[in-house]
Amino acid sequence: MTLPELLNDLNISFLESGHKHCRANWLQLEKCPFCGSDNYHLGINLSSLAGSCWRCGKHTVSEVLKEHGIPSKKAWALYKFLSGDSRTAVETPRIGLVEPKGRGPLLGAHKRYLKSRGFNWEEVQKTWSIEGIGLHAKLGWRIYIPISEKNRRVSWTTRSISPDAEQRYISASAEQESVNHKHVIYGAEMARQAIIIVEGPTDAWNVGPGAGAVFGTAFTDHQVLKLSQFPFRYVCFDNAPTAQKVANDLAGQLSCFPGVTENIVLDAEDPGSASAKEIKQLRKHCNVWTQ
Repeated sequence: MTLPELLNDLNISFLESGHKHCRANWLQLEKCPFCGSDNYHLGINLSSLAGSCWRCGKHTVSEVLKEHGIPSKKAWALYKFLSGDSRTAVETPRIGLVEPKGRGPLLGAHKRYLKSRGFNWEEVQKTWSIEGIGLHAKLGWRIYIPISEKNRRVSWTTRSISPDAEQRYISASAEQESVNHKHVIYGAEMARQAIIIVEGPTDAWNVGPGAGAVFGTAFTDHQVLKLSQFPFRYVCFDNAPTAQKVANDLAGQLSCFPGVTENIVLDAEDPGSASAKEIKQLRKHCNVWTQ
């Protein structure tokens, strides 16, 4: 993670060019949290991570993060992380979204699969904008699942409808997505004050709007920062010991931020297979009725 990526995840406005206060290898924050200046006076050097405001002087990156609501220990940990090799890390270039061929309306096989999983295919299609991929395509007999951020489609994944598939999910490669899908929370746009954090898209479908998936048990710093912006956070992973170990780790990291964090273990094996009654109880407990 780079400093600009971190600031974007925290919704902290900044510029790297185009303003009289911008300089080479510096970024300028729109507002200085220390003196209140809102004319890009506070700059941070991208090499040294040293901060300086044209009006009120020097500030460290960890101090800046604390002034934006990040707890002291987490702010210091983020500073240490940024001061390592993350500033020069190079990712595979992303040229824009490239969606797979063969997408189209859900076919009978896709609908039957969804029904067998207990889903109302019409409701899932309407809410989550899913499509079907037919037999004669590279990703044949899969459900196409678009991934959006800020109301813009940035990536995608697919779910096989075959019980014999070696890979249940196949997602966009780095060259096929405009934003790394592991930097996104699937469904976050439909959550408000509270979010129920699940592993995969089908878990989110069963929980309904208000759920956000991290695409597996592994999660990234980008996802933690985005989840931290919700005042009420409820981690709800599979009840297997390995998944619960990760769930507790995620809950522990989120508990560093202001707000409420709770790890919830369902009676069902996972949120995607939970009964309507248990999902109703979950949503009531997490207060996501209106989302």
